[in-house]
Amino acid sequence: MPTKSAPARAPKKSAHPLRDAADALYRTARESCHQHQRLSLLHEKDADDVEFNGVCEVTAVCDRLLCDQVKRYELAAAGGRGKESEELWHAANALWMASREYGRRHAASDAAGARFKRHDSAQFGEIALDYELEMSARLALKQAMTTYAALRPESA
Repeated sequence: MPTKSAPARAPKKSAHPLRDAADALYRTARESCHQHQRLSLLHEKDADDVEFNGVCEVTAVCDRLLCDQVKRYELAAAGGRGKESEELWHAANALWMASREYGRRHAASDAAGARFKRHDSAQFGEIALDYELEMSARLALKQAMTTYAALRPESA
C-alpha cells in the first residue's frame, strides 16, 4: 500500500556542515554497498523474481541517493577547507572522490548494458570492461569508507 511521503524539511543549521555532509555521504555509501552485496547474494541463491526485482529497486534508490549526497558534499566542501581538521578534510575528500567515481562508473556500466541488449562477443567485451571498472570503483569506495569510518566511528 503506497504511503504519502513527508514534506521535505530544510537542512538543519549546523556548526559543522562539512563534517555533517561527509557523515551523510559515508552512511549513504555504506548502504549502497550493502544493497549491492545483498543483490549479489540473491543472484547467487537464484532468488525468485519478486524478491530480486524489489532489491534491484532498493539498490537503484541507494545509488541515486549516493549521487545526491555527492552533490551535497560538493556544496559543503566549496567553503569548508580549514573548518575541520586536515585529517578529516582529506578523508572526506577521498570518500567524495571515490563516491563520485563509483557513481560515474555505475552509470557507464548501466548505459553499456542498456545499449547492448543483444550483443556480439566484441560488445560483450565492452560490457565486461565497464563492469570491471565499476567493481574497481566500488572497491575504492569501500577503502575510502574504511578510512573515513576509522577517523569518524561516530558517523555510523
